[in-house]
Amino acid sequence: MPRLSDPPMTKLSSDMQEIYSRFTSPESYLPATFNVLFTNPAVGSGIALLKEKIDELDLEPWVTYTVGLTVAHEREDKALWNSILALARDAGPGEPVIAGIEAGTGPRGLLPKDGIWIQFTLDVIRGSMKDSTWQATTHLVGDEGAVALAFTASYFEMITRLNKTFGLG
Repeated sequence: MPRLSDPPMTKLSSDMQEIYSRFTSPESYLPATFNVLFTNPAVGSGIALLKEKIDELDLEPWVTYTVGLTVAHEREDKALWNSILALARDAGPGEPVIAGIEAGTGPRGLLPKDGIWIQFTLDVIRGSMKDSTWQATTHLVGDEGAVALAFTASYFEMITRLNKTFGLG
């Protein structure tokens, strides 16, 4: 059960109300998280800007959702998992990737081009980046892509911590 109630809309400026509406709509993912975050409008809008940066990165959507699902599974965050799952299925990492993440077996048993995103994410959130993982990742997406992936994994890690704090995960 969430620890915070809905933020009062009267506290939000008209600009904030637009951002709030966009990030808490049923079409967005993480509407419950953003609903709570806007209890403090500066925090809610700041994290919304981070989410927009992730959308602007030069990563395939299926890679972004693979990263999000990996973090959600590793941190046992059902709210994050459930909010991303349908988007991931539409974006197309494929059922073997999703099943591997859900079972906790990924990246084992997956094609290297699919499993690398899971391994990279696990290395980031476990604080144990292996040289081999870094080299395989930069071979595929370069240094800029590896930074984008690390940022994405860290963003989802932050979301899981917030969800747990607020009683959402």
